[in-house]
Amino acid sequence: MEGSVLHGIWYYVWATILFLFQVGGLFLAARVVLGSRSTEGTIAWVLSLVLFPLVSVPIYLIFGRNRLSSYIRARRKVDEEFASSHPLEGRGKQDQTPEEEALSSQWGILENLSKMTLSSENAVQFYFNGQDTYESMLRGMEEAREYIIFQVFIFRHDAQGLRFLDVIRRKAREGVKVYFLVDAIGSNKLRSAFFRKLKKAGVETGIFLPGRTFRGRLRLNFRNHRKIIVVDGKEAWVGGHNIGIEYVGKSPRFGPWRDTHVHVSGPVVDAIQLAFLEDWYWVTRSMPPLNWEVAPRNAGPVRALCLATGPTDPDDTCTLAFVHMINHARKRLWIHSPYFVPAEEVLVALQLATLRGVDVRVLMPAKMDHRLVWLGSFYYSSIPQLDKVRFFRYQPGFLHSKMMLVDDDLLAVGTVNFDNRSFRINFEITLILEDPEVIETCHQQMVQDFASAREDPPDPLAERNIFFRLAARAVRLLGPLL
Repeated sequence: MEGSVLHGIWYYVWATILFLFQVGGLFLAARVVLGSRSTEGTIAWVLSLVLFPLVSVPIYLIFGRNRLSSYIRARRKVDEEFASSHPLEGRGKQDQTPEEEALSSQWGILENLSKMTLSSENAVQFYFNGQDTYESMLRGMEEAREYIIFQVFIFRHDAQGLRFLDVIRRKAREGVKVYFLVDAIGSNKLRSAFFRKLKKAGVETGIFLPGRTFRGRLRLNFRNHRKIIVVDGKEAWVGGHNIGIEYVGKSPRFGPWRDTHVHVSGPVVDAIQLAFLEDWYWVTRSMPPLNWEVAPRNAGPVRALCLATGPTDPDDTCTLAFVHMINHARKRLWIHSPYFVPAEEVLVALQLATLRGVDVRVLMPAKMDHRLVWLGSFYYSSIPQLDKVRFFRYQPGFLHSKMMLVDDDLLAVGTVNFDNRSFRINFEITLILEDPEVIETCHQQMVQDFASAREDPPDPLAERNIFFRLAARAVRLLGPLL
């Protein structure tokens, strides 16, 4: 008798839980429909929330929201304060020559999307491996006299991390202001004691979380994927390298690590600082005094535009910018990306490029980093719409470079992968550069990279077993989340 009563109680408990999850799933599905997601993302979420609420409701609470309204408010405050004292847009247009004005009009869409102006007189130095990148960063930080901005997605407390910590703490003790910002998920192995030691040395620290509520702390979306170092407002480093032994090729799992990083000086540094300042204010609610005087002038011949993108943009900035650049290709479109799970708009743009006769090539890693994304890349490289795109897989080690070369005119380099997470969910930063020498330097490097890769057959899935093919095709359903 007692057992049957307990059984009845548990029956009603489970029935109530199932009912609440079903109601919650329906409510969240309605919210998704009323939102501003892509069609594919909306369909994927609605079906899962209605049909599998027990699984999908908790996942939605962690992954699901596609806007971060509190960050938007913080960003507006930073932008207003910055604009009132440092009118970057006006300064960028003051001494343009007629030729520069003509070029600026051609870049109008990218300027409107980035809310920045194309700047001239920048100097650029490229680094294609971690050792050279780190040596350049450390030399620059050693020369800091006023402040160091240090922001990365992943910071490892290993042999390479210790090299940077030594300089960071020493410069802070010398009176240089150091602002150290990492992402909570990317650098989740850093413990409280790590930050206490930095603070004791005088370093100001921040951890990027997508929210201050308990739910916000659980979210895996809205990661800050930017990698930025700025010294005294005069020079900056942006690119794919985080800090850790794998980035100098010392990981037994990945071996040699192929990445791309850029060292810049000139007016574009202001825009890079502003991207950091928006993140820093969101985390700390403080705005440090930074140097906004463009120095040095006449640093170099490179025209540059900083495109800082994220889920708080009023437009779908990253997708629009990359589709715009792809659509402008007439001869050559070469892409480096460790992850290739593109949205429908990007697929259409790539297909149109091939129909225009553009030489479209995509270089991806042969080695697996994240299993789902790696599987998905095989599906996308085998679909008929992209049958004229040449796909290559880098053989010597792991390819982590994020770079796109458009004809002989334009180069995009930074932190953006060709997947929905970078285009719509993460905070990213890209430098768009125009200079013949810069283009040729990267063209020659990409020629070497493609020569070190194996080209995919027309249908790479045809050579795989049935289970691999099923897994790759199933992963495409998760494309909006990857």
